[in-house]
Amino acid sequence: MGHMECRTKWTGDMGFESHIRTHKFTMDAKTEVGGKDQGPTPKELLLASICGCTGMDVASILKKMRVNLLSCDVNAQAHTTHGYPSIFEEVKLQYHIEGSDIKPEQAMKAVTLSMTKYCGVSAMVSKASPMRYEVILNGSKIGEGKADFEGVKE
Repeated sequence: MGHMECRTKWTGDMGFESHIRTHKFTMDAKTEVGGKDQGPTPKELLLASICGCTGMDVASILKKMRVNLLSCDVNAQAHTTHGYPSIFEEVKLQYHIEGSDIKPEQAMKAVTLSMTKYCGVSAMVSKASPMRYEVILNGSKIGEGKADFEGVKE
């Protein structure tokens, strides 16, 4: 399907600069492990990738439902395991969706579709780390669930 490419150059110590298409960003380690904290760590970028991928899904699905989507924020937390390789023990996501005419079942459907069918980043990560989520619509929690891509063909 789609081809992707990333060029990454060491900038000294624990720093790296990546180039994707016309975009450039820095990754670095935290100071306590020898970095200079000049950018997010690779695992932090992975959390951001999860949020961005599923957020794009949810916003797109809700727009197709023709609702008045005012905001769609996705927050993530994860703790890493001890030892090597250090991976996410579990990823916890919170979707904060705002829109006066969005029904709870619409918001839940959009998030569930992302977490069971569409979000490629979550599909990859969930093979190694469980992912749980909660959905908050207009300030009230309306539901929760877990990523489950078992029925999706590879």
